[in-house]
Amino acid sequence: MSSHLRSLAFAGLLIGPLLAAALLPAQARPSVPPTVEHDATLPRVELGGYAFHAEHFGQPDKPVLIVLHGGPGADYRYLLGLKALADDYQVVFYDQRGTGLSPRVPAGSITVQRFIDDLDAFVETFGRGRPVHLLGHSWGAMLASAYTGSHPAKVSRLILAEPAFLDTSTAGVFSAGGMPPLRVMWGFAAAWIGKWFVRTEGDAYARDDWFLLQVLPLTQGADEMCDGGLPAMQAWRFGSSNFQATVGRMMDDPAFARQLDFRKGVDAFQGPTLFLAGGCNRVVGEAHQRKLIGHFAQARLEVIPQAGHFMFNDQPERCLAAVRAFLKQP
Repeated sequence: MSSHLRSLAFAGLLIGPLLAAALLPAQARPSVPPTVEHDATLPRVELGGYAFHAEHFGQPDKPVLIVLHGGPGADYRYLLGLKALADDYQVVFYDQRGTGLSPRVPAGSITVQRFIDDLDAFVETFGRGRPVHLLGHSWGAMLASAYTGSHPAKVSRLILAEPAFLDTSTAGVFSAGGMPPLRVMWGFAAAWIGKWFVRTEGDAYARDDWFLLQVLPLTQGADEMCDGGLPAMQAWRFGSSNFQATVGRMMDDPAFARQLDFRKGVDAFQGPTLFLAGGCNRVVGEAHQRKLIGHFAQARLEVIPQAGHFMFNDQPERCLAAVRAFLKQP
């Protein structure tokens, strides 16, 4: 095929979807669910003048377990199986500032300290002066570690499920690789085209949020999953400004990445810590978690067999059993 024919074929691949999407009726175009500021029926918790999309299960007199989702930029939908612990605990879920179904905010207003302060507001509100248990997955585990280092007396037990890194000494796992596979490049291109046909309905973040939900699954490597299989993405809506303020900034500004320290102060925490790792994960699985565990005074690691990075979806019963046993141990 000549270079001219190849150029025409590539142009057709791009223009074809644009023309097809342009002919779609408005109701058939993709959309994102509204946030709490646009849907009064969504559950919420208002703290410090901000309405978080949040839910809590179990009796208020029970010990409090706050669950922190990953991302940054995801939501707690994929972790809702943990509400099975509500028979013994008051289990609290919330979408972090600027993501999920919580209201959108500009990227410039999102910082790690802001996340810590938001979590502290939940601890104060639900803990009512008592230390709480924290469970974080992926980015949520990094946030849980940072919070514990800042407020060690407010945390009773800490569960960290595959934090990606805690400081620059372990951030090398995310060093840039080579050129992405063709399927990933094509997936990004198709998502970029598709985002221009998303129904915004007055929501300035709708298009970028939709785009992020399409492309983030493409970035998950086979080495992080069992048999290279990625479970269906269980999310209501991703937060593009949240992602831009964290991972996006790390990619654009190496100096910012070198400043991040999610383990500062954790040596003052004397409570029990449980690390969880998926047995299939060869990126931030068992070997990587053993590099992190030494920063905590009373920590142990449990590997969940036949589970990848999304262990709570791959092996929900095994994860629940591990969490429950840890929280109940003397």
